[in-house]
Amino acid sequence: MATFSYSGPWHAYVLWNAIAFVGACVLNSFIEWWAHHFILHGTRFGRFAYDLHHVGHHGMFRADETYHAQNDEMRSHVTFVLRDYVMFLVVTTPIWVAAELAAGRPFLMGGVLATLTGLQMFNSLHWRFHVPSDTWFQRTSFFLYLKEHHRLHHADMNSNFNVYFIPLADWVLGTLKKTDVPQSRQNVDAGSTT
Repeated sequence: MATFSYSGPWHAYVLWNAIAFVGACVLNSFIEWWAHHFILHGTRFGRFAYDLHHVGHHGMFRADETYHAQNDEMRSHVTFVLRDYVMFLVVTTPIWVAAELAAGRPFLMGGVLATLTGLQMFNSLHWRFHVPSDTWFQRTSFFLYLKEHHRLHHADMNSNFNVYFIPLADWVLGTLKKTDVPQSRQNVDAGSTT
């Protein structure tokens, strides 16, 4: 029976939400890809996010020496704000509610926690990509791979849309690039943001 209350043992509640968390992390890779590709780099759903991200963020941060923030103005264009967290929760929470109702299992908390964790990972990693410091984590091969993955997105805005964790959706949807693009392509993709 589909319900928002769960009367089973507490460990089953935790287990089902842990399963939901893992599943939501996978699904969130595709949601992040879709939002980054079609909302942050497209105008089909309006210009507000496009102007903030495609024009603003990518206008400041290129795949060259400007990839790292040079001043406070650039640092102010690196992370999500509260509005972005709310927007992602508005989009994803109905998915987790529907999954819980359809399965009759407690998935909502795991899904919401995965979304919030993913957003915080995005913010933390994105900040460290553009405002680096010398920490042990930023010297790991895992971090360096993700940073280069994101730098390549700044070189070619039609690729590498995933920012946090593993670029699963980029790989599955064919937008994963591992090599740089010529400088002339960077200028074409940047359009009028120069």
